[in-house]
Amino acid sequence: MVTLGHYSLFFALILAGWATIASFLSFVGKGRGLQTSAERAVLGTFALIATAVVCLEHAFLTDDFRLDYVFHYSSTSQALPYKIGALWGGQAGSLLLWVLMLSAMGSIMVLTNRTKNRALMPVATSVVGLTMTFFLGLVNFLESARPFVMGAARPDGVGLNPQLKNYWMMIHPPTLYTGYVAFTIPFAFAIAALATRRTGDLWFRTTRRWTLFAWFFLGTGILLGAYWAYIELGWGGYWAWDPVENASLMPWLAGTAFLHSVMIQEKKGMLKVWNMTLIILTFSLSIFGTFLTRSGIISSVHAFATSDIGPAFGVFLGVVFFGSLVLLVTRLDVLRSEGRLESLLSRESTFLFNNMILVGIAATVLFLTTFPILSEAATGRKVTMGPPIFNLVNIPWAIVLLLLTGIGPLIAWRKASRANLKRNFTVPMLVGGWFLMLAVIVDGRAILSALGGLARAAASADVAGAFEKFGSIYPALTFGAGAFVLGTVALEFWRGVRVRRSQHGESVPVALGQLVWRNKRRYGGYVVHVGVVVVFFGIAGSSAYKQESIATLAPGGTMSIAGYDLHYDRLALEAVDDYIGAKTTLTVARDGRVLGPLVAEQRLHPNLVFPELRAAFLNAKAMAGGDPGAYHDAVAGLYPLIRDLEGRAGREVKVPSTEVGIRASMTPLRPTRFGEDLYVIPLAVDPFTGQANFRVFVNPMVNLIWLGGFVFVFGAILGLLPDARERRRLQAAIDYEERAVA
Repeated sequence: MVTLGHYSLFFALILAGWATIASFLSFVGKGRGLQTSAERAVLGTFALIATAVVCLEHAFLTDDFRLDYVFHYSSTSQALPYKIGALWGGQAGSLLLWVLMLSAMGSIMVLTNRTKNRALMPVATSVVGLTMTFFLGLVNFLESARPFVMGAARPDGVGLNPQLKNYWMMIHPPTLYTGYVAFTIPFAFAIAALATRRTGDLWFRTTRRWTLFAWFFLGTGILLGAYWAYIELGWGGYWAWDPVENASLMPWLAGTAFLHSVMIQEKKGMLKVWNMTLIILTFSLSIFGTFLTRSGIISSVHAFATSDIGPAFGVFLGVVFFGSLVLLVTRLDVLRSEGRLESLLSRESTFLFNNMILVGIAATVLFLTTFPILSEAATGRKVTMGPPIFNLVNIPWAIVLLLLTGIGPLIAWRKASRANLKRNFTVPMLVGGWFLMLAVIVDGRAILSALGGLARAAASADVAGAFEKFGSIYPALTFGAGAFVLGTVALEFWRGVRVRRSQHGESVPVALGQLVWRNKRRYGGYVVHVGVVVVFFGIAGSSAYKQESIATLAPGGTMSIAGYDLHYDRLALEAVDDYIGAKTTLTVARDGRVLGPLVAEQRLHPNLVFPELRAAFLNAKAMAGGDPGAYHDAVAGLYPLIRDLEGRAGREVKVPSTEVGIRASMTPLRPTRFGEDLYVIPLAVDPFTGQANFRVFVNPMVNLIWLGGFVFVFGAILGLLPDARERRRLQAAIDYEERAVA
């Protein structure tokens, strides 16, 4: 199976290269037979890569530790789901998964365009083929990217990184990769449109669902990653402006801008150059994100180790970005706008402002993420760009963007009249204003203090201090702007239902269902806006109003925070084959009422550093069926052994995984306040006395982030469903293109 997988990847590289060359020759020489051959080569490439993936998974499932990749990311005791998920646990396997997805999407592109878009398909196929060739070149020739490297026969493996042994981490990378990879298809059609000078509506109508698909999966992957970080990394947060987090956010922002901007080209024939630039930027940022993850130039919990893969990605990124821009510049003559911006008070201008802010935030994140690299290269000094600077720059613009989310759908095209503004915005503005005043009243003391600090900072010309003080007002502004957006969405739904009831005599539920079903794209977008608002509410509440406390307790001790009383009941030690678990149990009460037990666990994974500890682990585990006291002593006895090994090796055992156990709000039997989490982390535990150092967070409204994520997913899926109107518009664009050519 190993030999089959190795040669499958080699022949896949040959077929991908042929697909690239044959489709390009078909474009240059108009050879129909060559294009057919190229499309068949894409299908063959997918079959060969799928064979290689099956071979690698077989090696994981059969514990074939002769393979270096299996040895480093699996073990005999690793659970079946994690053996399967270990495919993307390391660099070589994740690249293999990437090219598998790319070849699958290329195959779908070929199969769905067998009888249409024949003028665009040669160049689009060539772009997809070139991208596949690049990735297959990596997994065939670069040492750190080859999944089928053989080593000596070994009885057991190291095992997967403990932080990856989490359900959400098993689905987070494939979801994120799907979003990254799927942007290749709209990019390929955009390049095809430029190369063939067919820059009308056809290319973006053809790829609209591809773009939505990519944007949806990338956004969902970001949310899943945030949830994984929240429940696994043990720091009480979900977003840290980590470089690799930023790498996924940037293409999503650019893709969001493209989805909104292309509506102006569809309606008014404007912003053609801008839309081409956006899709080029989106795909380039997707490649850049992969470059950041794998180049080793940044330090991140998500990133892979330094390897020989970074320079190859850098060259490919340069060719893609600058080559696309050169092609764009040579086609400016066929990208002239058919309309013009008539008024600042119009939907066109609102969408344009929306685009500018989205791209501006993406550019800011890009600059701040890469600044430490540039600074070190220029001056030799390392600098750190932490969350405060990212928040300082991006939060104000995010609130403005949230406000524009409500304005865009209601303001008129071309030019809004006074009557239009009054009719559409009176009620939403009243709702937003009411929520803003309510937030100011609830948080009035903090806001007054912030305003006082703002005045003092402004008087002393302390710009940074002024911005910091002004940040205390952001939650109230967020709630006001979010309520305004919810008001605009509710108004749109209410008007649509009222029209259907008057025209068809339907009941409210039937009218609502028919309204949404017949306009999936429009109302799916509104649902996505609602999800975004709910996420903003969760971010604002959990960031502004969270409370934190640290206390050292012995069993029987109690600590209090934000109305909760936490009684430390007991400590239990356990030895598993790859970690020592120090499991603390606390009883949570509020206002004298017991909510229930909460288990928080600290896990040490010394076996990753000292494999010789495996026998000691298994020996302690074997005592589990005997006297509990003897088992406790055996496990506690491992701690001095580990410290002794640390001292002799000069290496410290890290604590890569801290489990929070059951958070109080996750079980209906132990409800907390609305949307609130009680998050407990045992920072350090003495195995002999049971004394533990606890860090406790109370995160108000944090669960609104995950609720908003569900709403976002629902709205995006609704927009992705087949729509008869979209099919008719696409067919009209195809017919128009064919008549223009004839």
